[in-house]
Amino acid sequence: MVSDFVKEKALALASAIQETEEYKEFLEKEEMLKKDEAAQELLAQFQEKQREFISKQLNGEIDQDLLGELTEIQAQLNKRESVIDFLDSYNRLINMLGEVGEIISKEIEFDFAEVYRS
Repeated sequence: MVSDFVKEKALALASAIQETEEYKEFLEKEEMLKKDEAAQELLAQFQEKQREFISKQLNGEIDQDLLGELTEIQAQLNKRESVIDFLDSYNRLINMLGEVGEIISKEIEFDFAEVYRS
């Protein structure tokens, strides 16, 4: 169980993160992506085809036509400004959160990533 003191500090960190440009921009770009109906349709198509492809792959079947369809949908998504902007903002947020994690790891002399590599 997390002590009240640590919980209070974690909540303060979360609040500080919510005030960062990276977080605010991520929310803005996420909203823009949600409003892009064409991108949402492509994402739905991609997810459906991806499920179908994985299902076939689990049965030992590689459907090249389906793979081609996935590649084409991915190419269309990669051309949409809302998708590009969202992914860019997502990556910046993830990088910032990674840096925060590294700072914490260094300060407490515990490498979180090392635990998962063992």
